[in-house]
Amino acid sequence: MAASTKTNPILSTVNIPHEGPEVYHNIWQKTRSNWAYIYDNYYNDYDWFHFGGDDMYVIVENLRYYLESDEIQFAIKGGSRKHGIPEGSEIPLFLGRRFALKGNMNHLFNSGGSGYTLNKAALKLLVAVAFPECSVDRKTSAEDVMVAECFREYGVYPYETKDEFGGERYMPFSPGTHYEYKPPGPNERGWYNQYSIGKIKEGLDHCSKDSIAFHYIGPELMRRMHAILYNNCTLNE
Repeated sequence: MAASTKTNPILSTVNIPHEGPEVYHNIWQKTRSNWAYIYDNYYNDYDWFHFGGDDMYVIVENLRYYLESDEIQFAIKGGSRKHGIPEGSEIPLFLGRRFALKGNMNHLFNSGGSGYTLNKAALKLLVAVAFPECSVDRKTSAEDVMVAECFREYGVYPYETKDEFGGERYMPFSPGTHYEYKPPGPNERGWYNQYSIGKIKEGLDHCSKDSIAFHYIGPELMRRMHAILYNNCTLNE
């Protein structure tokens, strides 16, 4: 579903009111309202919830594959192989592209660019427990940092989502940007290098073969990526 300022059943958009003005600097209040709406209307219908902006591209099959993997299923059960965990007893999982705010490992957060993924336990903790007390009236565009801050108050931290080769699954930039990325020189500074945890892999090694989501995907690139991924390309004579 798409949160909007207008409800349109044809486009599946829903008008979700929020506190404060309709501006970029107030994304935190929009996010609070959006997550609350999702919790109120969809909590009982789904096991996982992925949240992001309209310039994100998600490869849904890879997201499903990852969430159904033994690694994630064990994580939900606290590392146990037992099945039949009672409703409400799952471990809250907060998945995405982990960053350390300005390099501070005490302030980890998942980038909002490519979106982040919550299981039911995490969604319930965020909305029903954390939101009533966590920065209720704050106005800021850093909603991803704020969500992580709310989770941190209850001992939930961003889960490491790199694959077994160290490739990232959630990407804060477009595929081409990641492919061409080079770390800054000795006398240069870059936020991506400063915020990243561990050595940044370069070229094709940076993105996992099972990549889930990318950010800064405009309309033309979105159509092109979709055509390439789902074999919808046509050749011009």
